[in-house]
Amino acid sequence: MIGILATQVLAQFHPAQKCGLGSSGPALLKSSKILSRDLDFLDESIVSPSGHFRIHFTRTGTHAVVGSESVGIPEFVQAAAISADSVYSIIVGELGFTPPPSDGQVDGPESDIYIKNWNGAYYGMTYFDGYQDLTTFTGYASYLVVDNDYVEPNYATSGLEALKVTIAHEFFHMVQLAYAHPGELSWDNLNWYEISSTWMEEICYPEIDDYHAYVEDNFRQVNFPDINGSSAYSYGHCIFAQILDIEYGSRNGQHIMLDIWENLHGNNAIENLDAVLSGSPWNSSLTDALGQYALYNIFTGSRALTGQYYPDAADLPEIRLASYDLPLDISGPPFEFSVRPLQTMYKKFTVPTLSDFVVKGTNLSSNQRAYLVRVGNGEPPILKGALSNYWIPCEQMYSDDILILPIANGDKEETRSISIVFEGGIIDLDDTIQALWPNPLLQSQETIHLNMILSKSGPLVMTIFDIKGRQIFRTLAFNDVEGVHEMDIQLPPNLSSGLYFLQVRSGATRLNQKFTVVK
Repeated sequence: MIGILATQVLAQFHPAQKCGLGSSGPALLKSSKILSRDLDFLDESIVSPSGHFRIHFTRTGTHAVVGSESVGIPEFVQAAAISADSVYSIIVGELGFTPPPSDGQVDGPESDIYIKNWNGAYYGMTYFDGYQDLTTFTGYASYLVVDNDYVEPNYATSGLEALKVTIAHEFFHMVQLAYAHPGELSWDNLNWYEISSTWMEEICYPEIDDYHAYVEDNFRQVNFPDINGSSAYSYGHCIFAQILDIEYGSRNGQHIMLDIWENLHGNNAIENLDAVLSGSPWNSSLTDALGQYALYNIFTGSRALTGQYYPDAADLPEIRLASYDLPLDISGPPFEFSVRPLQTMYKKFTVPTLSDFVVKGTNLSSNQRAYLVRVGNGEPPILKGALSNYWIPCEQMYSDDILILPIANGDKEETRSISIVFEGGIIDLDDTIQALWPNPLLQSQETIHLNMILSKSGPLVMTIFDIKGRQIFRTLAFNDVEGVHEMDIQLPPNLSSGLYFLQVRSGATRLNQKFTVVK
């Protein structure tokens, strides 16, 4: 049996699936052997400079590679060979992935890339051997087929740039097949294959932004697609993999993506993601990652912040927001939202007039994440805090300001509700630390956010102690007035991993909160 991972093209105004496997699943399994490739019309081949790849092509007929030549070889063919070697060096050499399994030396010992005319129907395809029994798994032999010119108008990216990102995408499919089969348990794992392969395009060729078209399609949906939903949207979810790379990267010599793939065989992709993120050395969760995904998706387009969130944030579109109007006195019944398993949603609240008020979220479970972002007219957006069952102050909010709430439900099975409460009147002022986040804090992070309520004005003294009671940080903050307050505390650099205690003193008041630093 032979399977297919097909990279399909972008339609003019609506991006099609990149890979046909995502929509057809088992129907793409054909009763032929990987030995039977039906590509004999490609009558020439060259070996890439590294010797890892054999590039098959023809100069005649429908599938001819045309254009200029150098040293007797079409430049398009040479570009394919050089690109394949470059991609190999990044995926196998730098990231440490296992090379694709051998195909038994079909057409030679190298991995095979065939160049034919897809005529605008596909960017490329990865063909692979049929399913093996889990107990005898040894990986799946594969080969890939790319287009001969990428000149048709419905390719989002054309020419050599399209060739490069296609080789990056499809070769990573070949590598993935050394770790797992997309239909091992069910075809539900397909999304993860496409999410990570489209992410790999950006890793190998960050200057080529073919994936932007698929992000745009996701962002303009009335309901933002779930990461485990329709595979048609999986390519746009490549930015979720970007978050894994940015937030977790490499620790103890291993990249997060490699750890995920090394544990995927025999497991559901979503369950595997959660298990890997929850384990060492990541010490996180799928809920945390999904919450970051929701948050990052706010800071794009005109809301992008230089050097923060997505590298291409300013060039990405803005996500569609569901809009709600706050009442004139701000206070009123809570806004209630139900969030499906693994769903992220994006809400916008408009302010009727110049106002001061506070906001909190209630009914949040441990598997939910929500944030509050203030966007002023012409001003950079401000992350006010992680929304939970404590008050966050919103002061001097003008009628042209908005509040954006990205919300995520990391529960894999249950729909969860969240209530958003706005209060424009007087609230009880009890001295308390409402939140200290992020907690745990990564060693690479040197700022922690404090949210607290003070019942009286007065100077603040903040001190941090380690587990042995040693003082490692102390500062006199400011003469603050009573009310709800938030501030960022700049921590000493290179804190060791472990348990710490923050103490806030204001007059006779002593407030304490513990937090953890992890690698």
